[in-house]
Amino acid sequence: MNHKDLKNNDMTLGLLSAVEADSSVTQRSLASELGIALGLTNSYLKRAVDKGLVKIKHIPSHRYLYYLTPKGFSEKTRLTGEFLKASLNFYKKARNECDKIIYRLELENIKYILLSDNNEFAEIFVLSALKTKVKVIGLLGDAPSNIGIPVYKIFPKKLKIDVLIITCLRTTDERYKYLSNFINKKKIIIPSVLKHNNEKIK
Repeated sequence: MNHKDLKNNDMTLGLLSAVEADSSVTQRSLASELGIALGLTNSYLKRAVDKGLVKIKHIPSHRYLYYLTPKGFSEKTRLTGEFLKASLNFYKKARNECDKIIYRLELENIKYILLSDNNEFAEIFVLSALKTKVKVIGLLGDAPSNIGIPVYKIFPKKLKIDVLIITCLRTTDERYKYLSNFINKKKIIIPSVLKHNNEKIK
């Protein structure tokens, strides 16, 4: 399954899960939850209706209720299984990749690492760095860290940073280009498991 299919399945699963949790969900709140534009949300919802996965009921005040059909429940179960399998495969690949990066950094005596995003991939990297000479000194993000690492909303220019590791899962290329405004590109590492999102980088 290619990256585009995985992304479509991920979005469809998110949509079906949101509809199951709240039948009165709005397209605007769906867009916010899925992290995509309102127009694209409308397209995914229309596709789900056309496939018989979701049923729409019009109610007063120009509002709509959305319900999963039996076919929709079945598809959500199937996609959940695929998601869990893909997540496990990704974790194994990500852990292996992080171990390799950290081994290389240790050989080059590189110690102070900043991670580009506060997410699951960052957590895997931090776990890999435990009991090594490599020290993760911070994460970029808004939410507090679950793993006891300082989180910075803006790039910490005064911090001693040897290497920045890109941990952004969805828009790797955009994240790379943005952060290269703050740190030399030679100091940025993009893990190979994320490079399917990075085809535009020159």
